[in-house]
Amino acid sequence: MAWSISITPEGWNEIYQACHASEKQFLLQAINETALQKRIAGISDDAEKDVSQESLANLVFQIIQETNTCDNGGFSYWIDPGGIYKITIE
Repeated sequence: MAWSISITPEGWNEIYQACHASEKQFLLQAINETALQKRIAGISDDAEKDVSQESLANLVFQIIQETNTCDNGGFSYWIDPGGIYKITIE
């Protein structure tokens, strides 16, 4: 079951930090899955070489804020609208 995100500013900071601790490949896959579900262009194979991990982490954090969905009880925050890719905090 999915819930709307309802956490403190400190919780948002933990999500931000978890995004920045994620692997570049994971972030790329999550962004492209989100784009696929929203039927918009993702990041091409050619462009991915030029995009920094930090930029991808910032984009994923922004997407999480827009998706505004977490697993029941929190701790796993959905990146894509379908909840395939998630950022988990302890």
